[in-house]
Amino acid sequence: MPDATLLDTVRWVSGAWLKKKFPRTAVELGTGQHTLDDGASLLSQAAYDDGGAEYATRLQLREDRPDATWRTTVTAVRSTDRESGTVCVDLECFPNTGPMPRTGKPNLVRDLVRELEPYDGMSRLSGNALRVTGSHVDRLIDKLCDPERVMPTVVAARPALADPLWSKRVSSTMQQLAGDASTYLLWDVEAVDAFREAIGHDHRVGLGAVRTFLPGVDPAWVPDAARHRVLGPARWMNPADSAWNGVARRVHALALERPLPSALSAVTFPDRVAEQHRQERRESIDKARQLAEAIPSQRTAEHDEELRAEVALLNGLLGQADKELGELSRSVELAERASTSAQEQLRTVAAERDSEVEDHLETLDALQQARAEADRLRVLLLRQGRSQDVAEAAEGLPGIPGSFEELWERLGELEGVTVTADPETAVALDEHTLSRTWAAKCWSALVSLDSYATAAREGFQGGFYQFCTTPPPGAKPYPRKQLAMAESGKTMGQYGDERQFPGLDGERVEMQAHLKIGGGRIAPRLYFLDAVKESQGPNAGRLVVGYVGEHLTNQQTN
Repeated sequence: MPDATLLDTVRWVSGAWLKKKFPRTAVELGTGQHTLDDGASLLSQAAYDDGGAEYATRLQLREDRPDATWRTTVTAVRSTDRESGTVCVDLECFPNTGPMPRTGKPNLVRDLVRELEPYDGMSRLSGNALRVTGSHVDRLIDKLCDPERVMPTVVAARPALADPLWSKRVSSTMQQLAGDASTYLLWDVEAVDAFREAIGHDHRVGLGAVRTFLPGVDPAWVPDAARHRVLGPARWMNPADSAWNGVARRVHALALERPLPSALSAVTFPDRVAEQHRQERRESIDKARQLAEAIPSQRTAEHDEELRAEVALLNGLLGQADKELGELSRSVELAERASTSAQEQLRTVAAERDSEVEDHLETLDALQQARAEADRLRVLLLRQGRSQDVAEAAEGLPGIPGSFEELWERLGELEGVTVTADPETAVALDEHTLSRTWAAKCWSALVSLDSYATAAREGFQGGFYQFCTTPPPGAKPYPRKQLAMAESGKTMGQYGDERQFPGLDGERVEMQAHLKIGGGRIAPRLYFLDAVKESQGPNAGRLVVGYVGEHLTNQQTN
């Protein structure tokens, strides 16, 4: 963003925001600690280069409220080349008691975006989606493919027929994305067609759809399209569907995962407040010493008055020191809580990494076995002169779903499985970084269940556990280590009501058997009911999947 007026603009916009929050207080932005009300204070800091020029500023608002302590920090740093700068707004919440309060993006972010008009590479950030017509599509493609872009870009395409709910939801989403992503709106059918022609069929954005393009778009590589999530028009126009909320949540989650720019992480601010207090204490102590030296051994009323003044001065110093110690203690407490939170996040990331590595190793092992089997079959067919069969077998093979939304659209391919699970709970998993991996594993789990149902109809005598441990020829088993046919007694005793899911007749039925889809904090699970061999009851002869979503509560739930 423009560098020349960066610091002044950030202070001006932040000051206007603070005046709206504290209309009865004269907000001061000068360097130092300022009290705004009984529970709010503002810390203003500045950093200077060797030439004495200010190159960074930080404003930190701390609000100590009954439910939580809120800390909003605005940091702005000018660049070394004086051409551009960087601004960061950080909101922290430290709950006092009870659950974490609901947080939202401060209006300050939108105010800064509007005034500063920042850029992410070639893409301009804005408070509302920027209009794109057919003649500007090529520029949009350049921005999507820009290697300097580090934030998502969200592209929406207006529907063929105006829809008020679509417009309201898309407008709200674009406003929520201010500062986290660049946003564009394909204005008409001509723009939608031109965009599809320029970027290709797989990366297109259809009428009424909204697509989140991650950095590093490669239109020439078809598999790349799966990285960039699409939410179709039906999801935006259905009043009962809330999946559209996930677009902003996912983009915001990506923003939290993105590391700070080096300019922000490297800047340090001198503690001028503490330095100012030390200077004030030195001056007061010197004054008290002078008063003490001026008092003669013979005490008089005048000297008593001087002594009282000295005592008052020392009491003032003690009061100031007590206030500083209280402020320092609170700052240390918040720093420790922030450090604890960061350590918990680090442990979560490490657990997810380990789980993902294990999943990849299992996938590689299964892939190696499948390739070896395919190679043997290919050789046998070629020896029999059936080269045409080999060629036809390699064509038109279906891929794996790239999201849970796509997975749900393909449930009709499973002849032996009926899914009664809530689609919104499953599709909500698409908001997470590992969702593509989870969707692929969930599809593998469903295919395995479908394969088991087919085998059971053809005479396989065992249950699903036996199917996975000793699969019949041509079967598609699921990894045995990721299968649990029952919950523990304690879990069912305390949380059994969470394991009640809809059966084929709509009535809720207990389902304990489940498959592990992923690990980490979310740890998705798939719960199912095996009634394939039953001859009576509403679920007889079917395999019913009643739940796909985040890990349910159990004895180990954190």
